[in-house]
Amino acid sequence: MPSDRGVFIIHCIPGRARLGVPVLRRDPARAEEIAELARACPSVVDARVSAWAASLTVEHEPDVPLEGVLSELAGIPELSGCGCGSLDALAPPPRCAAPAEPPSPNRTARLVVEAADRVNAASLTVPPPHVDLRLLIPGLLVGSGLLQVLLRRSPAAPHWVTLVKYGVDAFLVLNHGRIQGFLASAGAPTGGEAE
Repeated sequence: MPSDRGVFIIHCIPGRARLGVPVLRRDPARAEEIAELARACPSVVDARVSAWAASLTVEHEPDVPLEGVLSELAGIPELSGCGCGSLDALAPPPRCAAPAEPPSPNRTARLVVEAADRVNAASLTVPPPHVDLRLLIPGLLVGSGLLQVLLRRSPAAPHWVTLVKYGVDAFLVLNHGRIQGFLASAGAPTGGEAE
């Protein structure tokens, strides 16, 4: 959290920005007053403050660029008094590109597997002995479940059946290609072949 500026951008998405206003923590009585003044700005739809979090959340017209909203907010004397006279000069954080496909469980699973593959490839560059994370992670999950069974402890941890199930599932997902190759070399029919 920047301490050299009176106001800074915490987070922004189209139509909403969350600003850090540290003075709110020191002077919570001004919080609602600042929110009222922010609501009076032409492009602001709603504004909420949290003195505890020292933040001002501003919902604005989505077609108004953030720079325009910040310029309007910089005109509020109470925010200028917080040391943010150059609020409109703040650069908004870079926007993330919209995902190419909508969020779904399949997309999430695919992204997790791709990330695991990248981490695994990076781990292979480590000097020997090489560690294959596609075997290590499922093994750790199954081992944790079996350890809970043997020690009969850790009531706050996930149930041992859950750990074993996730371990086996992770092994099957992360090693699908290897399993298919093994079954094909052994002459066993795979799921894609007709019997």
